Amino acid sequence: KIEQLSKAVFDKSPTLFKAVAKQDILVQYPYHSFDYFVDFLREASIDPKVEIIKITLYRLARHSQVVNTLINAVKNGKKVTAVLELHARFDEEANIEWAQLMQDENVKIIFGTPTMKVHSKICLIKRVENRKDKYYSYVATGNFNEQTAEMYSDIGIFSSNQEIAKELERVF
Repeated sequence: KIEQLSKAVFDKSPTLFKAVAKQDILVQYPYHSFDYFVDFLREASIDPKVEIIKITLYRLARHSQVVNTLINAVKNGKKVTAVLELHARFDEEANIEWAQLMQDENVKIIFGTPTMKVHSKICLIKRVENRKDKYYSYVATGNFNEQTAEMYSDIGIFSSNQEIAKELERVF
């Protein structure tokens, strides 16, 4: 069951993880706030049950909350892996700078394949619940970019479906 996001879907749950555990949640930008995704990452970065965060990055905002949250996650003991596409049209230089910053902060960076542009927008979070690994996923069009999310029409889905998570794990 997929429910289109209304503020109440997340507001009814004490955490974003609990909301997503109940049902898949579809967002559409710019009609919904990109803050939901940033908050999802922030919650993961401080949650003691979260062990791993994996994400693909293509084009990032000039002052990226996404990158800052990933760095904070590492500082909080999470293992963070980012697949970073260096062939992001017009953003190659910025992506190299972001890659250096994240590497300096111990984020594991995997650079995109030279002969292929990786343009998927995925995030996979591993959380331990009741002594079992549970994965939370986010799959989207667009970029993990707070600025462009306000301009371009894109969709994303938050899910706790473990079959989707298995497919995403294969990417990393």
